[in-house]
Amino acid sequence: TVSDPCGRVNAVTSSPIPHQPGPEQPRQQSAASPSSISPAVSTAFHAEARERLTALTGRDADFRPGQLEAISALVEQRRRVLVVQKTGWGKSAVSFLAAHLLRRRGRGVSLIVSPLIALMRDQIAAASRAGVRAQAVNSANAHEWDSVVEALAADELDVLLISPERLANPRFRDEVLPGLL
Repeated sequence: TVSDPCGRVNAVTSSPIPHQPGPEQPRQQSAASPSSISPAVSTAFHAEARERLTALTGRDADFRPGQLEAISALVEQRRRVLVVQKTGWGKSAVSFLAAHLLRRRGRGVSLIVSPLIALMRDQIAAASRAGVRAQAVNSANAHEWDSVVEALAADELDVLLISPERLANPRFRDEVLPGLL
């Protein structure tokens, strides 16, 4: 955990994703400053991620401190990452870019839990600009759920955004979630 001069907490936590988790394997976690997650991000990965960032933002852009390292930890190092940052820092960009880069590497759909429905709409629009195929399942779009599930089944999505209450919904847990895991 790192505090900036204003006292705000900036945290990035990562842990390896075990290939075969089991009770004998303790969960590893390490708190790290953004710069210590990935001591060296390859030039090729940086270029690929920056290309996607430019597509996402619609302008020539560069990463904020910690963003590229978080994306690299997820994609290149296959680690779990918890990013705690202030509003507007670019947590959504980290999530969507990592999801897109993982899909390019043959991984499945990324599940993002987002509590704000209005933010989901903005996130989906931004994702589309970056070539990330994203849809949402929440209380405001119940009429679209069947088409979203069909898109999932047809492997036409990179990201599925859900509201937290979907995790408590038996139909979602029984019919949709197993296909994502």
